[in-house]
Amino acid sequence: MNDLIADTKAAIELEKKGYDFYTQTAAKTTNPLAISTLTGLAERELEHLEKIKEFYENLTGVQKLPSDWLKGVEVPPSKKELLKGITQKLKESLEMKFESERDINEAYKIAEGLERDSYNLYDKISKNSSDEIAKKFFAALAQEEKEHYDILEDTLQYLNRPGDWFREQERWILEG
Repeated sequence: MNDLIADTKAAIELEKKGYDFYTQTAAKTTNPLAISTLTGLAERELEHLEKIKEFYENLTGVQKLPSDWLKGVEVPPSKKELLKGITQKLKESLEMKFESERDINEAYKIAEGLERDSYNLYDKISKNSSDEIAKKFFAALAQEEKEHYDILEDTLQYLNRPGDWFREQERWILEG
C-alpha cells in the first residue's frame, strides 16, 4: 500500500508539472493551433490532477470514494529514474521561448516526451498494483496520456505538413 501511496503522490506532482508546462508554453507562443492544443491539454491535466487527488485521499483515509467513482474516470526505467528525467525536462524547457516554427516543434517534442513518460508511469502502476481500483484508474489515465500524445502528433503534422494531414485525416483523393 505504501508503494501505491508514493506512486499516487508522484502522479499528482507529474500532473501539476504537466499543467505548468502546457500553460507556460502556450503563453510563449502566438501560434493559435499550438495555443489551443496546449491549453486543451492543460485543462485535461487539471482534470487528471483532481481525480488523482480524490484517489489519494481515499488511499490515505481522508475521504472515501463513492462506489461508482470509477464511472467518472475518463481518463522500462525505474519509476524513480523516470520521474527524475521528467523533472529535468520540465526545468530546462520552462526557460525557453517558443516563437519560431522550430521552437514550436521543440515544444511539441518536449510535450510528447512528457506524455510518453506519463503513460509509462501510469501503465507501470496499473500493471504492478494489486488494488483493483488502482489498476483500472491508472490504466484509464495511461490510455488518456496515449491519446494526448496522438493529439500532439496530429497537430504537429498539421503545423508542419498540412497537405499530409488533410490526406490522412480527411481522406482526400488526389486526382491528376
